[in-house]
Amino acid sequence: MVDYQIKRSRRSLSLRVSISAQGQVVVSAPHLMPEFLVKKFVESQQVWIDKHLQLISKRQPKLDESELYIFDKKYQLHIDTNAKKSEVKVVGEQLLLHSTVTLSKKQIRDRLETFLKRTAAAYILRKTPIIAKQMEVSYQKISLRQQSSRWGSCSSHGNLNFNWRLVHYPPAVIDYVIVHELAHRIELNHSRKFWAIVRQHDGEYPMHKAALAKKRYNPSIT
Repeated sequence: MVDYQIKRSRRSLSLRVSISAQGQVVVSAPHLMPEFLVKKFVESQQVWIDKHLQLISKRQPKLDESELYIFDKKYQLHIDTNAKKSEVKVVGEQLLLHSTVTLSKKQIRDRLETFLKRTAAAYILRKTPIIAKQMEVSYQKISLRQQSSRWGSCSSHGNLNFNWRLVHYPPAVIDYVIVHELAHRIELNHSRKFWAIVRQHDGEYPMHKAALAKKRYNPSIT
């Protein structure tokens, strides 16, 4: 099921779902509405949600197949289809895609995305436990996916989700997202206390937060 954010209001008398221009799914719900009923409502709207998310996805910029940003550094893509083995690697300022056979555009995209996902996972899986130890918090498991509406999220059970597209951003910005989600292990909201926790572990978080909004890929974090 799609990820969504719940906005509760004492004035709301019924459930309503909306989707932002960036693809964030928001459910407006009465203040005391049980979460299982909200979930059931979202499931009933899944077809409508999927349709509109697909329309938003088509309007969003796609992966540039001539150059890529990895940790905010630009690399020129070079494809060699006469290589002795298939691999993707960074050499200097080039991102080399070697293949033993000719590849279609879809195959090129798939191999690049696999490389980027692995690169993002290697960084996030290494850095998260370090930051968690500094913050003196625990978490359950970490998942990476490409979410249309979020850079990261933290469930009530302590499971962390990160968008692998973070790989395009500077390490300091990725660290901010990690801090943000781990702060939810203390505060499950976005109260002043929550932001004070974030500031304690990332004094430049306003700048890092703004960087996410200015760049090419633009989900949100919750």
